[in-house]
Amino acid sequence: MAALVVLFPIMVGWSYLTEAREVSESGLVRPEPRVVEDSTATMAGSEWEVLGYLVGYVEGQTPPPEGVELVDVGFKVTPEDDDAGELLNAYCRFRAMDEDGRTWEPTTEYGMRDLSEDQGVTMGGCSDADAAPIPAGKEQTLVLSFLVPQDVAEELRYEVTVTTTGDLDRSKPEALLFEADPLE
Repeated sequence: MAALVVLFPIMVGWSYLTEAREVSESGLVRPEPRVVEDSTATMAGSEWEVLGYLVGYVEGQTPPPEGVELVDVGFKVTPEDDDAGELLNAYCRFRAMDEDGRTWEPTTEYGMRDLSEDQGVTMGGCSDADAAPIPAGKEQTLVLSFLVPQDVAEELRYEVTVTTTGDLDRSKPEALLFEADPLE
């Protein structure tokens, strides 16, 4: 009986830790983001920079519902090599997060603001304007739009998640969390 009392927690704990590691490696659980102290950071072989954000809808466009605000945030990403560009193309996701931990996914419904001449594509992965992997050393601008409650529009942080393996079954994603300044 004493052996069972000692071995049972070990068996349960081992099982839990093994399953937690497998779920984390597969990307089914979001990784804990690394908070970016400045405006730039490196992740999965690419240099990331947050450019800033704009709040408000574009004139001539139907405004969002009352109490909701449109927030556009811009990033620049530069892959160190072609492998890093392939990782970005395979899996690259964004979220906006408020101080309470609530999150919002990007929207394409109001994404009509043109903040860059050569704006990249962010559907599924991050790619160049032609939806091809971003070449090594090329600085690519990415712009995301979020619909969020008006009261949090100017306090958001932005999370970027990228695969580190290119294998979507075992993606081992990493994440960065950026604070952005308003653009003028």
